[in-house]
Amino acid sequence: MNPTIIIKSDTDELSGPPREALCSVWPISQDEDRFEIGEPIFSNHMVMIGAPVSEERGSVLRLPQAGAYLVDIGYSNGSSLRTTIAVGEGQDYQLVVNLPNRSVAATGLSTRAFSYVPRVLSAAPRRLSVQKNVLQVCVISQSVPVPLSGLHAFATSLRSVQATGERVFEQPESSALTHELMVPTTPQEQLNPHDLLPGRQWLMVSSRGKPHSLVAFPHSWSFRNGTPFKLIMKRKASEGGDTFKWSTSLQLMDPVYGSLVEYLTRGDLLATRSISESERGKAASALYKKAGNPFSAAAAAYVFALAGTSEQSHQTWMETLSSRFQWLPDSAIALGWKTLRDGPDDTTAWERALHLFSMAFSRGLPYYTIGLHILVDALTLLMRVRPGDPAILQMLGHAKAADVACVRTEPFTTLQVAKYLGLPMKHS
Repeated sequence: MNPTIIIKSDTDELSGPPREALCSVWPISQDEDRFEIGEPIFSNHMVMIGAPVSEERGSVLRLPQAGAYLVDIGYSNGSSLRTTIAVGEGQDYQLVVNLPNRSVAATGLSTRAFSYVPRVLSAAPRRLSVQKNVLQVCVISQSVPVPLSGLHAFATSLRSVQATGERVFEQPESSALTHELMVPTTPQEQLNPHDLLPGRQWLMVSSRGKPHSLVAFPHSWSFRNGTPFKLIMKRKASEGGDTFKWSTSLQLMDPVYGSLVEYLTRGDLLATRSISESERGKAASALYKKAGNPFSAAAAAYVFALAGTSEQSHQTWMETLSSRFQWLPDSAIALGWKTLRDGPDDTTAWERALHLFSMAFSRGLPYYTIGLHILVDALTLLMRVRPGDPAILQMLGHAKAADVACVRTEPFTTLQVAKYLGLPMKHS
């Protein structure tokens, strides 16, 4: 019986959703005093980290024979684990790994869930809610379209919106360094693709009465296994000036698409395509397509735009996505970049790409961080084609400001409000 490597996680250390990792395995041989690494037995093989061991999930790797092996596991956040192991004949070698930066500090973890059922606040909580040392999360509903040129005014208004936004989390000062909040979404049936703006929503994290982070919230994302999102808030320091500053991370609970958008965010197109073309990736895409999820479709559109595709069906599909969901900036950005990348090098293609990026600009802040980066790169490129164009220059200025103030490592666009409002900008 051939030996195996079983990838498993320490359940006592789990925090956050499972993620796909890419595993490569090389045999190690010894020639006198010299070690040699052979051809890989597994190369970028998908394994599930943070979930129970299951051969069907690809967490069991069958080796050709006993011996020494070099194992490399690449995580979706850019970290990696590389180790050597010795596996005996017929042995099931258990390799215990965990996603990095998932452990919870000893000072404590607060976990909450919320629903959109209105709450009646008593007099005591009402007094508590206005204290300056309270950590709050509010859902902000955007009733009218806000283009990128209006984002500064919208962010400025957040202090007053905080009083009327729906509070879904409220925590008085405590010693906890981390808080977690399960975030439900709106049923998919309520989303009309032809609405100009189907009730766009934001998650706003505030501390001491000041807004810290504004997260573009895909509020209609559906997930077959429960609540689709977890919001993780981590205190930046346990003492000193950063005690009341919090980092914010909106994590997708779907292990397949959650991994895909994380690899996509850091520009690892090889890993992104490996996941999207895998059996689990295709199955997840089919389910989301059946549910009509435009946000998962936008992630796939970015993969086609960045990694390239020669299939006309992909081009047609991206055009349909952009025209059908006229409120979604990401679909227009992906199609615009694909037009620049794969289209003819002529004036017609440049004009079409500019039209798409102008359309995305009018739709507002992209839901995905990668989309904001692409928009800045595309407008910078178009400025070389049409130097001095005032419309392109204005769009580029607003897009750059948002890009500078967003958290570049987060898959979903997370705007650092104070940093953004503190930038020198010309308002128009």
